[in-house]
Amino acid sequence: MSSRAGYFRLGLFIVGAFAATVVILLALGVGALLRPKLMMETYFDGSIQGLEVGAPIKLRGVTIGEVSQISFTYAHYQKDLPVVRRAQYVMVRGWLRPDLLSASMGDVNDELARFVDRGLRVRMTSQGVTGINFLELDFFDADTFTPVEIDWTPEYLYIPSAPSTMTQFLQYADNIMRRVDRMDVESILYNIERFTINLNEIVEGVDAKRLMSELAGSLEQIHDILKRVQGLADSPQLAKIPEDLGATAQNLRRLSESPEIRRSLEGLTRSLEQLQGTVGRTDDLIAGHEQDIAASLDNLRTMTDNLRDLTEDLRRHPGAILNRPPEPAELTR
Repeated sequence: MSSRAGYFRLGLFIVGAFAATVVILLALGVGALLRPKLMMETYFDGSIQGLEVGAPIKLRGVTIGEVSQISFTYAHYQKDLPVVRRAQYVMVRGWLRPDLLSASMGDVNDELARFVDRGLRVRMTSQGVTGINFLELDFFDADTFTPVEIDWTPEYLYIPSAPSTMTQFLQYADNIMRRVDRMDVESILYNIERFTINLNEIVEGVDAKRLMSELAGSLEQIHDILKRVQGLADSPQLAKIPEDLGATAQNLRRLSESPEIRRSLEGLTRSLEQLQGTVGRTDDLIAGHEQDIAASLDNLRTMTDNLRDLTEDLRRHPGAILNRPPEPAELTR
């Protein structure tokens, strides 16, 4: 009887543990299902080999969502055009957690749109050495990483893509190989060979003895020049130049400190002050008699004109001054 009760309690414990596990799993699943999500999409103009559905989407290393769909843009957009005329982009959609992107659920779309204008881009990145790829959101130069050209309105929040580091490396390598292919390697090698031959001919045609003789003569001339420079540097006259400069500086200093120079400067200063006062008084005098001076100048100008007329009359009639009758005297009462 006691063994049956033990088995019953054991079975009851197993059932209870199983029920508790189911409840916990359901709670976690319901919590994940009820968590708000934001769907985004992006387009890649190239291969996304290694990216799978369920791959994480990270923002600067923090997981904020996961990839939910990988397809082509021509399967969802531009359906009114033939397939050959549709864009051949790879479309990747994924859900994001708005609570990790913005504090408010209402304006998260507007904030992400502003982030895109500032350079927010999504690119495929490899995780370690395992080769597992995921999507990474980060800020790049908006002018360098321009979005791909589209002529439709995305169904979900659109975040432009940026080429991955491996893609950029492959593009650079491809550009280099194309440039190498366009180069005329045979002509380059031929020109190098001709240059080498011409250089050998020039070296063989050089007179080594004459060259050495000219080089020796040049070295002797350089040696003579250096000896002359050394002799000039050792000359007593050059050594006296600092002493002469020092004596000249001392003489200038004594001259500047001389009482006669100081008195001369003071006298010159007083003379300038007196001259300035005289000029000021003259200005005041002229300013006070401007009308009188102007009238005097007018009278002087009139007298000059009358004298000029009288001179002209005398020049034309020299005897007029002798034959002119005297003017009658005034009668006195």
